[in-house]
Amino acid sequence: MAEKRIFSLIGIFILINLFQAFITPISEDEAYYWVWSQNLDWGYFDHPPMIAWWISAGYNLFQNELGVRLLTVLLNGFSLYFLWKILLPKTNREFQLFFLIWGSVLVFNVFGFLATPDAPLLFFTISYLFSLKKFLEQTSVFATFLLGISFAGLMYSKYHGILVIVFTLLPLWKLLGRNPKFYLAVLGSLVLYFPHIFWLIQNEFVPIHYHFLERSSDETFEFRKLFNYLGIYFLGAAPFLSYFIFTSVFRFRSDQPFWKSIWALAVLPGIFFFLSIFKDNVQPQWLLISFLAMALLMYRHYHEKNLKWVFNLGFAGLVLVLILRILIVLPGISPLYKNENFGKEAGSFQVENAIFEKYQEASVYKFFNPEKNVAVHRTLGNRHSQYSLWNWEENFHGQTITYISPWVKAENSFVGYKNRDYYLKEIQNYQTYHLIEIETIEGISAKPNERIQLKINIRNGHKRPIKIGGNSELKLNVNYYQNLQYEILYSTEILTEEFELQPAEEKELQIEFQNISEKEKYKAAIGIQYTKVGTTYLSDEFLINVL
Repeated sequence: MAEKRIFSLIGIFILINLFQAFITPISEDEAYYWVWSQNLDWGYFDHPPMIAWWISAGYNLFQNELGVRLLTVLLNGFSLYFLWKILLPKTNREFQLFFLIWGSVLVFNVFGFLATPDAPLLFFTISYLFSLKKFLEQTSVFATFLLGISFAGLMYSKYHGILVIVFTLLPLWKLLGRNPKFYLAVLGSLVLYFPHIFWLIQNEFVPIHYHFLERSSDETFEFRKLFNYLGIYFLGAAPFLSYFIFTSVFRFRSDQPFWKSIWALAVLPGIFFFLSIFKDNVQPQWLLISFLAMALLMYRHYHEKNLKWVFNLGFAGLVLVLILRILIVLPGISPLYKNENFGKEAGSFQVENAIFEKYQEASVYKFFNPEKNVAVHRTLGNRHSQYSLWNWEENFHGQTITYISPWVKAENSFVGYKNRDYYLKEIQNYQTYHLIEIETIEGISAKPNERIQLKINIRNGHKRPIKIGGNSELKLNVNYYQNLQYEILYSTEILTEEFELQPAEEKELQIEFQNISEKEKYKAAIGIQYTKVGTTYLSDEFLINVL
């Protein structure tokens, strides 16, 4: 009887999510991961490859939003079975509590149909917890195999998977450290994960560099980040049930190793990400792993208690989730329709070689116009992405392209993101220079309006010579900013005679430019201005203290 209930619930959940997956427009991130899925590999700039594999499998069946999300819907529907096996609700009231907690937790619903790396992370976290519980109960060959598969699945989903593994194993280390089959599971997972490790080595650990250095290099601590984080951690799982969730966490008592691991997973990621707010802005999905553990702890704490408020607020939370899921598909309200409008409007101009300044714009365009060629040309400090690794922009060197941007004006335009006019500028003999690297010093002190002199090293990473300065189309410049690297406070060209960099050549230059007139501390970056498009930063940021 109990199994019939859970399979009925899984079937309803899958049908609802299939329908929602079909009628909900693609998100920017999903379009980006869809582009990955059309170019399968063992790793990508931002994340491991699991989401690309999921999308590829589904999109081969249905070439639309449903195909993109198909495996997310099916596998996260099936993950309900693992949750049920972990908790084993027996009575009607326990099953109702199970249903209301699951229905109220936002991440179960959001990543039940949206195809981002958090969807496989959710599935493999649940399947891992099921495998861990089974392994602790009986270290059979099957349980060992499941545990090894789960380790690898977590790490192939998202790098946050290492937090799940480490934090759940900390309370178990003495117990598992004496079990040879545990090491066998770890060894098996490493064998499965080796292709991605090899890919990381081949690509100089670019995702690690991005997540730990590049993405937060321009961030500083602000109190709003603290308040934002506290709101996410204490309310992000299920807002109406937060009191009961944290009652379950704070009053936790158990001698059972498995539940000690669940408690650690609820609490330790919270501490880890709290420390990260001093450098980064925490996003709600980062705490998905804690929200899952909190839901499990709440069920454990209240499944034998008959508290009316738990059921009433759980039902209210379920209604809230249903309202949010309806709103996300309404054309006049949902923010996702802007992606469909952007992709179709840009595609209506029948551009063959389109170049955008942001990877999200390029990905949405490509999703709705899969037969067209697309690339990304980063302007100012727009971040690197998988397009940087693919180096598709280089394929357009010397070609006629159409640059689609709200900043470079042209005759043809359409209304795109943020109700801005996006212009389509045709550029003949397009020049690329994105593989040039510039190294400079970490900081400078100078007086207002003073002529600043410094040495830089400039290296050509292209396989062809590049001319810079003088009468060429590429000019060196320096840009000052304080908070956001896009909000330029001062920009000036660095005058140099024309020089040519051969492939792989590195040259030391003595440059000079005039300082800003206002006293303050500024961040700055040296870049190249392409006269037909704009400026791209090619150096790391450095500090200029105007005394």
